Amino acid sequence: MNYLFIILLTCLAAFTRLAPHPPNFTPILSIALFCGVCFRSKYIFLVPLFAMLISDFILGFHSVIMYVYFSLLLIFIFGKLVSEKISYKSTLIISLFSSILFFLITNFGVWLIGYPKTFSGFILCYSAAIPFFKNSLISTLMFSSVFYYCYSYISNQSFAINKN
Repeated sequence: MNYLFIILLTCLAAFTRLAPHPPNFTPILSIALFCGVCFRSKYIFLVPLFAMLISDFILGFHSVIMYVYFSLLLIFIFGKLVSEKISYKSTLIISLFSSILFFLITNFGVWLIGYPKTFSGFILCYSAAIPFFKNSLISTLMFSSVFYYCYSYISNQSFAINKN
């Protein structure tokens, strides 16, 4: 694994969080997912975590950070588990699953920290998070599609070069 590529990917991911964007509309979930799907390095899981850490140093840390980082780690592991079965259709399905997982875990943390510990508080918390979920879902589907096509193209080019 080329360390320069890892550094560039980490910086790109961090930059996308720092650049102006709609709330939760970044490629960070897709990067976590595709680091698991595409790369064999045992350290590649650090890319989305370091990207978050770098950008959080600038944006500021928050009380739900543990849930955010944990969900990214789970999304990476999920990517590792499905890496042998990757197709465009499966990319859409695992992107949807990743967005839902992120939504459920991070908003559970928000509920624990900032809402009444009642059923009403739980419903209120998740209801307030729906607009963020929409952006997260759209961005994850979009960026994962781009990553899938780039990965497929590079894999096919690599195969063609090795074949000749």
